[in-house]
Amino acid sequence: MLTQSNNSFGALTISRQIIDQIIEHAFESVEGNLWLANYKGAVSDVLVKIGGFDAIAEKKVEMRDGMLYVRLYVVSRLGESITENCGLVMERIARDVTEMLELPLGNIEIAVTGTVSKNRNIVKRDLTLDLHEMVNTRKISL
Repeated sequence: MLTQSNNSFGALTISRQIIDQIIEHAFESVEGNLWLANYKGAVSDVLVKIGGFDAIAEKKVEMRDGMLYVRLYVVSRLGESITENCGLVMERIARDVTEMLELPLGNIEIAVTGTVSKNRNIVKRDLTLDLHEMVNTRKISL
């Protein structure tokens, strides 16, 4: 159980699996350009070829001070706009969490740990994008 809220009708429990489904749904818009990975950027070549990054993906989802915080680790396809693709993912997650689940959103961070080259090799990257920073610089709007 991630969080529980009580009202006059009963209790509403939101589990980690619901947030995982929202994250999975958000990545559908950037399929083939951005994949979930782990914090080291380690993804086997077989997983790159079949697109099964989620098997080793590391997602940090937690409630702090009554707000939801999400940190994702991803790898990006070489030549694709990292800011644009991560922005699309963050927008979808933020919209689904705030509108569908009505949870207060603290922040979403996406750490780009690698770039997949044309010959399917992964080159290490170290770039972190933050929802608040992207909204403040007007790269995305909520």
